[in-house]
Amino acid sequence: MSEMIRNGLLLRTCLEVLRDNGGRMHGREVLDEVAKRIDLTEVERKPHKNGVPAWNVAARFHTGDAATAGWLVKRDGLWWITEAGRKALDTYPGTDDLYAEIGRQYREVYRHRKLARKKYESRLHTLASALELVPPGSWTAYDDLADLVDGSADDIAHLLAETYVENSHRVLQADGQVPLAMHQHVKHRGNDLRVQLAGEGVEFEGRHANAEQRITADFLRERVTEAEAVGPESTARRAWLVRGSNVDGVDLVPDWLAQGWVSLAASQLPELDDEVDSQRLQQVVEEEYRHKSYSVREKLLGYFSAFLRRMRPGDYLMTMHRGEVYLGQVDGSAYFVESPDRRSNLRRPARWLNVGSPRDLTDLTGPLPTLTQSQDDLIDLTDALDALDRLFADLVPEQPVVEPAPEARLADVTPQIAEEVLTDIGWLTELRDLLAERRQVILYGPPGTGKTYLAKNLAAKLTESHAVKLIQFHPSYTYEDFFEGFRPASGDDGTLRFKLTSGPLRQLADDARENPSIAYILIIDEINRGNLAKIFGELYFLLEYRDQGIRLQYSTGEFTLPPNLYLIGTMNTADRSIALVDAAMRRRFAFVELHPTKPPVAGLLRRWLDREGLDSDAPELLDALNGRLEDADYAVGPSHFMRESVHTRPDGLDRVWRHDILPLLVEHHYADDVDVEQRYGLDALRESLPPRP
Repeated sequence: MSEMIRNGLLLRTCLEVLRDNGGRMHGREVLDEVAKRIDLTEVERKPHKNGVPAWNVAARFHTGDAATAGWLVKRDGLWWITEAGRKALDTYPGTDDLYAEIGRQYREVYRHRKLARKKYESRLHTLASALELVPPGSWTAYDDLADLVDGSADDIAHLLAETYVENSHRVLQADGQVPLAMHQHVKHRGNDLRVQLAGEGVEFEGRHANAEQRITADFLRERVTEAEAVGPESTARRAWLVRGSNVDGVDLVPDWLAQGWVSLAASQLPELDDEVDSQRLQQVVEEEYRHKSYSVREKLLGYFSAFLRRMRPGDYLMTMHRGEVYLGQVDGSAYFVESPDRRSNLRRPARWLNVGSPRDLTDLTGPLPTLTQSQDDLIDLTDALDALDRLFADLVPEQPVVEPAPEARLADVTPQIAEEVLTDIGWLTELRDLLAERRQVILYGPPGTGKTYLAKNLAAKLTESHAVKLIQFHPSYTYEDFFEGFRPASGDDGTLRFKLTSGPLRQLADDARENPSIAYILIIDEINRGNLAKIFGELYFLLEYRDQGIRLQYSTGEFTLPPNLYLIGTMNTADRSIALVDAAMRRRFAFVELHPTKPPVAGLLRRWLDREGLDSDAPELLDALNGRLEDADYAVGPSHFMRESVHTRPDGLDRVWRHDILPLLVEHHYADDVDVEQRYGLDALRESLPPRP
């Protein structure tokens, strides 16, 4: 039995199946036929770690090498052999020779691509600028681009195969023939480029494009030089129509106009910034939208590429709503938010100029009426800049001044709030002011001192109820639970995938950034029970420097904590399962103690009894109990006794003592020679109290 997978035999058989078929086959059909032609060994049938048979994985992998070398094409699930592949079968009849040759060719292609990218990386901008100047209905050659950057045509071919540049499908061989598959970027490989170019207006005589339609190196050099002399602002100015009246059945345009932004749905995209390169963007779209058809993925890639990479602040914007035209300008970089129903995740700030005086569709002149006929979500209107200049020039210069949203502030503490939580208004006001100033506060003390109760009730009074979220840390809590991480999710096709998912802090931060006039409060209960360094990660930095951005573990782009996001933590000092917070956390949070023997907790139980109209010696017993405890961190808080049944049932106080208080003290004195009942029992404590009047 063979101990190795026969990679050469699998590759040759795949090529033979495609040659014998003579047309395009789905990849699964090719492999099914291979399994019929080869007596697969036990090793080859053994499941790979992903559950797929090892031979299947190997066949797909090495036919990928053959596609890179130009022997076959794999596109949108379909495979077919090329003329170079047929020739290879004839030239290398031996399986080992064929396999060795594909390995050699793949390594050579890969080496050329890497060398080309390294050699010309600093001149990619020039190549991209040149290709922007190659309009539909024309073409240029690798030789022309090489002349432009003092390189070789072969290097430029490998570079454009390795790095996608817009309009690179209009680059042909010097004689006007479509380049070999190995020189085509994966975005174009498998397409009939000749048909695509003919559709754009390029004329072909047989296999050769019309030489009169070729944009030569001299012309490109002259135009690129002119563009660089004018300056980036003028050459970069573009115009865009963005549709938002029917995004999955929802009209977003009123939100755009009222709140000053424009958006694309981008429901499956992870967070990307406007510096993302085209190859990375294509990989993301191919992966995240693989459940969509090829044509849909291509269209989405075009939208996202334009919105992220080509759109710039100052570009003209147009949108249409109920037969009316609204004009504006891009006002900032792209950013991501967790929008409702994920219909507007990818956004740019926009300055809309005629919100109160929309134009009629009949006002559109020049090429605008034709360009706007397309129902695409995003349309490049740059060819109509002159017509748009006239429209913008006619706008009323005095636009309504949009008042900036008021800054978020925590509400003042009122006597009613103080009465509700039975706490001195001066102490509460100081806590409120400390939270407003530091933005991060920890309430610490023994259990039962009302830390969580106070945090929840005070937060609900300091801001709107929907802007308050409570979570609880525990030993297995992670950064991914708290901020963001990849979670398994089912795609539309039923396959399991991993999706970047926001945690409570990220969600609340995004909401706060969306609504800068509202204070958002995150309450972290039992904060010291989590591994804080692991949970907060790089967010430690943001707790101290709110106005500075950082790069995150998973998302791209910079992230900041908005100034209207506040954190309140609670910490039980009796919980010794995890060490107290470290110095870094102490420096970033203000610490406020809640202890049964100190205000505002001291006397709280008596104030509660008086308000509820109840009579009990529980406050005196609690004070006597805490007086006998040597460790202040193990003092007993009053919340154990702040239930009506404790004081109205004949055995209510005794039950709390037996089932709540004494077990705590037994645990506290676990290693001590102390009779807990004799020292802390109700009878012992009552004997120590002076007689009640």
